[in-house]
Amino acid sequence: MADDEVTSNLKGMNELDFNGWNRADWHGVFARCHTDDVLVEVKGQPPTRGIQEHIAAMEALVESTGGTPIQVASHPISFGSGEWTCVVGEFEGGGRMVTIAKWRDGAVAEEYIWL
Repeated sequence: MADDEVTSNLKGMNELDFNGWNRADWHGVFARCHTDDVLVEVKGQPPTRGIQEHIAAMEALVESTGGTPIQVASHPISFGSGEWTCVVGEFEGGGRMVTIAKWRDGAVAEEYIWL
């Protein structure tokens, strides 16, 4: 059972990064992959609370770096336990991020991101 949950959540992370983030589909895939009350902390900054605040923060981040999201090319490392997953995302052209997520009902309820 736990392995099925982890597998499903890791598929959700692929959907979030490769289709939501990479395509800047903020109000479609990106929103659907998070709970309405999601808590997100990026690089140790004060967290956003709620999907609308998270979307606004990600739109501002993308805008500050040229208006196009840095593309996540792959997840070479991904694992989890129960409701938690950890994914290393490799960016096109180099660079990595680590995302630790707590899932609830098939969507990210808490997310901690290091770039």
